[in-house]
Amino acid sequence: MRHALALALLLCASTPALGQSMVTSSAPDSVSVSVYRAPDRASDRAMELSWLEGYALITEKRTVEIPAGKATIRFEGVAAGLFPESAIVTGLPSGVREKNLDADLLSPRSLYARMFGRPVTLRRTLPGNGGIREERAVIRSAPDGAAILQTAAGFEVANCGGLDDEILYVEAPKDLSARPTLSIETESTGPQKVTLSLSYLAWGFDWQSNYVIHMNPDGRTADLAAWVTLASSDSSSFADAETAVIAGEVNREDAARGARPSGDNLVLQCNLSPLPPPPPPPPPPPMAPAPAMMMDEEASIMVTGMAMRAMKMEAPVTVVQEGLGDLKLYRVPVPVTVAANAQKQVALAQKTGVKMQAL
Repeated sequence: MRHALALALLLCASTPALGQSMVTSSAPDSVSVSVYRAPDRASDRAMELSWLEGYALITEKRTVEIPAGKATIRFEGVAAGLFPESAIVTGLPSGVREKNLDADLLSPRSLYARMFGRPVTLRRTLPGNGGIREERAVIRSAPDGAAILQTAAGFEVANCGGLDDEILYVEAPKDLSARPTLSIETESTGPQKVTLSLSYLAWGFDWQSNYVIHMNPDGRTADLAAWVTLASSDSSSFADAETAVIAGEVNREDAARGARPSGDNLVLQCNLSPLPPPPPPPPPPPMAPAPAMMMDEEASIMVTGMAMRAMKMEAPVTVVQEGLGDLKLYRVPVPVTVAANAQKQVALAQKTGVKMQAL
């Protein structure tokens, strides 16, 4: 039988290295996201929402105040699938001395794993009277399987024998971040406020086109609606982003990828046999069906959340095609939010009276 072990955490603020300032940028001032299709996915094959293998070029503008001397600048909220070797930062007075991606996020699972062999507090709710007892303990097991702790009484397994246990951590390891973070080291001759540009590639994105055809009563023409479906399996969201999708084959070497994160939850069991590997993360929630074309006696109505008579209907916002060498770029003319672990549909084209021939 598996048990979920409750966790309580008391965090202590971390301090930068001696003689070096820490500057944190919590969010970008503006962001643009250009999504490329999965290179090996055939055009007639749908996206695998549980394993998106496309990627995105993300560019962020951030304003920071840099102190004099050496400093570490932390960019919080970057994409978790960021390729560190692709990150480019411009706008610094003295350039970048070092880059680090802090993608190991703070979670019950990572916290338990990092505290192996270190002291914690074991809080127990006693059966019967509901009393609370706390004692010092040392974690002696990995996060898969049983939670083995060493106390003054010896080795024991938490959450067994009818006990309700909690593990309290005095502090979190300094290399665990609450959000995906890229940190860089730089040096400045004096304090100044600068606007930086951060560009990088990140995987875990994809897009495809979907089409809805409504045959007209004459049987010879139809109305066509084309939609771009964007998908992201990344844990970071990008609000009000200038968004575009790229069509065509890009000549790019496939960078080495780490394993897909196995999840943040910590699931422990009462016996000592190992648990099976954690299941893959759930796919993004399904999109509502693409808006369809409907007709009635009075007016042509497009189901887009607002019905208007055909003569007064405003054209929906559609992407704008631009040339990009051998590729095609379709730009969304208004800012949209590329949400974490989600899908979004944007109108690609609307055509009426398209000649059709039944086969």
